[in-house]
Amino acid sequence: MFYLIQKALKKALSLNELSDRVQILETKLQELEHLADENSALWQRLDEEREMEGVFVGSAEEFEKEISEMMLRNAIVQGDA
Repeated sequence: MFYLIQKALKKALSLNELSDRVQILETKLQELEHLADENSALWQRLDEEREMEGVFVGSAEEFEKEISEMMLRNAIVQGDA
């Protein structure tokens, strides 16, 4: 009978240890998931910056000319001019 009580106590202690380890692993997993999300967001931002760098490369005059042409293309005529 004493042997069965010792065996049950050992199992209970090992389950407590296992529960503690699972809790620690869950906490670490949440931290890693947060880091993975942050990493993904940073890569996305870098990709967007690379795309923006390629949008226009040139002098200020060329940029102004391009903007003027875009404005004229999108202008809506209001009556006879």
